[in-house]
Amino acid sequence: MEGKIVFNKRLNSKYYYMKIENREFVKKCKPGQFFMMKTQIFDYIIDPLLRRPFGICDVDDNGFTLLYLIVGKGTNLLTNIKEGSIIKFSEPLGNGFKLVESSKIALIGGGVGIAPLLYLAKELKKKNNSIVLYYGGKSKDDIHLVDEFKKYCDKIEISTEDGSLGKKGRITTLFDKEEIIDKIYCCGPKPMMKATVNFALKNKINIEVSLDEKMACGIGACLGCIVYFKEKDSVVQKRCCVEGPVFDGTKIDWEKLDG
Repeated sequence: MEGKIVFNKRLNSKYYYMKIENREFVKKCKPGQFFMMKTQIFDYIIDPLLRRPFGICDVDDNGFTLLYLIVGKGTNLLTNIKEGSIIKFSEPLGNGFKLVESSKIALIGGGVGIAPLLYLAKELKKKNNSIVLYYGGKSKDDIHLVDEFKKYCDKIEISTEDGSLGKKGRITTLFDKEEIIDKIYCCGPKPMMKATVNFALKNKINIEVSLDEKMACGIGACLGCIVYFKEKDSVVQKRCCVEGPVFDGTKIDWEKLDG
């Protein structure tokens, strides 16, 4: 697939927000899916060779958005792409979130892990859910798209580790209290997700997490994104790109995940 860059906004020194126009892509995608994208626009340049995976942040009738953090060569190249340029990418990949109806929902995101939760919040709101967003970061520089989330969330709790925005501390301390929650959806740093899963287990709450493993192909061929799961008395392997990236957080063997 290919699409036209509608905008590629610099949010701060670390984060960018991009929109790509492609109506066919929008018709196929679901909350929690991802796509593999070429990080530069010239076909004759093959460095970097591999496409990069990105979560689908939001969609409308004309296109979709992605929130990305500059972490290496690929994402650095993306920052130079101008409005109107044509970029290539895959169809929506992987399995997304399972949507519930008429429930009390906690969305828990950290840093760039907030990205797939925006489209999810939009779709959950259509199903008469009550939604609270718990959004954490190291500093205010890691908090974005709050105004967009306000359209769908009944309440937003923000924390930063340095106290520069919201409450000081880790986001996991804000939802660890007596509160009725029917389901949790979570995406962010692995320590945060592990702590959230422990909270869900303790309180017998259904939880889905979106993992961000290293992916080379996006279709399960390279086996580079293996995740380990505890099933009865054995440990099984699943591919994050095919069986995920969304999983039942309580089944993951968190000790075998890097990071």
